[in-house]
Amino acid sequence: MFRGLPLTLWRSILIDLLALIAITAGVLVTIIAFAACVKPLSDGVLQAGDLLKFVLLAIPPMLAYALPFASGFASTLVYYRFAHENEAVAAHAGGISHRALVVPALVAALLVSGLHIGLNESLIPRFLKQMQRLITVDVARLIAQEVQKGKSITFKDLVIYADKALRVAPDPDSGASDQLILLNFAVIQLDAIGTPVAEATASSATLWLYPGRAEPDDDDGSKPGAEDGSTRVVIRLKNLVGVQQNQRLVRSTEVPLAWTVPNAFRDKTKYLSFGELRSLAHTPERMGGIDALRKDLALALAVGESLEEMKASLAESGELRFMDERGGPVVVQASGMKQDGAAWALSPPEGGLVQVRIMPVAGADGSPVTIFAGGATVASVAAPDQLTGRLDFRLDLARARVQEAGDTQVVQSLPERAQIPLTGLRLMESPASGLLQLGTWDLLGRADAKAARGPGNEAVAAAAGSLHNQLARLARQVLSKQNERLALAASCAVMILTGALTALKLTRHQPLTVYLWTFFPAIASIVTISGGDQITAQVGTPGLILMWSGVAGLGLYTLMVFRTLAKH
Repeated sequence: MFRGLPLTLWRSILIDLLALIAITAGVLVTIIAFAACVKPLSDGVLQAGDLLKFVLLAIPPMLAYALPFASGFASTLVYYRFAHENEAVAAHAGGISHRALVVPALVAALLVSGLHIGLNESLIPRFLKQMQRLITVDVARLIAQEVQKGKSITFKDLVIYADKALRVAPDPDSGASDQLILLNFAVIQLDAIGTPVAEATASSATLWLYPGRAEPDDDDGSKPGAEDGSTRVVIRLKNLVGVQQNQRLVRSTEVPLAWTVPNAFRDKTKYLSFGELRSLAHTPERMGGIDALRKDLALALAVGESLEEMKASLAESGELRFMDERGGPVVVQASGMKQDGAAWALSPPEGGLVQVRIMPVAGADGSPVTIFAGGATVASVAAPDQLTGRLDFRLDLARARVQEAGDTQVVQSLPERAQIPLTGLRLMESPASGLLQLGTWDLLGRADAKAARGPGNEAVAAAAGSLHNQLARLARQVLSKQNERLALAASCAVMILTGALTALKLTRHQPLTVYLWTFFPAIASIVTISGGDQITAQVGTPGLILMWSGVAGLGLYTLMVFRTLAKH
């Protein structure tokens, strides 16, 4: 079947080629891996004891960049030796064409390209995660190091400064994994475009770090209560002095702040395999940034649906039923509600007052309390970190009077225009929990339909617009990462063929000169792939032209070398 084919020659060249690719790749990837650890080591985020582990973890990811050059170098040397020792001339005299001589290079090209794709599918994303965890897992240590260097720490829209950071052991009963005390603390809040809108200083701040918890049905199959890589940050400020954009001075002896630092591995496409990248088209909420905006949209929809339920309840029974933070019922009697800026004003019954009955918790001691108010407004207050899915309401009562149960007259008359705020109120059946379980595309369908109704749905339209923009950005990043990996794999194959053909053509030149004719076109190819990756992530499909132009140009150069060689 294979009669007449130079199998022995092919096998000899292929073995030499694969062996030299392995040796060259091993040397190159070790050098690149050591170079990759220089910055984290100099920045202090990588401990000296973890250096060797970091280098070993960096080897598979760095192979993505070492393989193309190692393949081209090995192919050049193997075929240069073959041609320089006149073995190519002897083979040609024996009836073996140049096309047949390139078959081992073609086989090696397919093997190395397949290896490159396989690494990107499984090993490289996993090792990248391990590398990142090695230098970011100790959040408390990183915060302390940044403070000691005089640098700021950024969390979402907050920029934090401190003169000194003291790391102390947390109370075992607190559940915190770490505790820091920050002295001479300052914080600046930024708006969406990075402009400061508020600032505050405090004599000291105590910071607690709690391990994050995975939500049900997480993408990795984790169960509720399992750690998901996120970190819950809680800060308590002492002797706060703050200034808002309107120059209003705020003073307080103690102020709590809390937010969640998301899992960085869910926000970057480089940590995902090909299969995971493809699945993002159906479940984009697997990315942390998308999931946060999805929750924003769910809560915006929940506010709208809650207000519609309140209107319907007032029209049907003249009552609103809430549950307070203690779990006790709170019943509000009014005739209707209308929008008043960001809040909704409750209309009192004809000729009467808005009435609020605060009932005791079932099984607890206490008497019902009734509040009569000349005016009342209700406003929604979403949970600050969105993790609980809780939608709270605040009820502000104006010109209020309080009456305890069993009294025939008002026992406490508050001053005219005095206000009573009732916070932490929840509807008996809130739509928030159900909406938060919906996927991104289901939520967008409901949001687009609601926004199309016109005025009154601005918050939903804004949340849906932000989510649409982020989805478009994610689609560009996925397209960019998929094509970058394929282009690098293709460049491996082309570089092997380029090295082989160039060596056969320039057999009378020095080996270094021959390799330079392969190296510079290969560099141009890698540069265009990297540039095209960035442009594709920013603008989309037009960036693919630049990304693939380098590989196409290298392929055209290789074809021209082959045609020149074939003529002689």
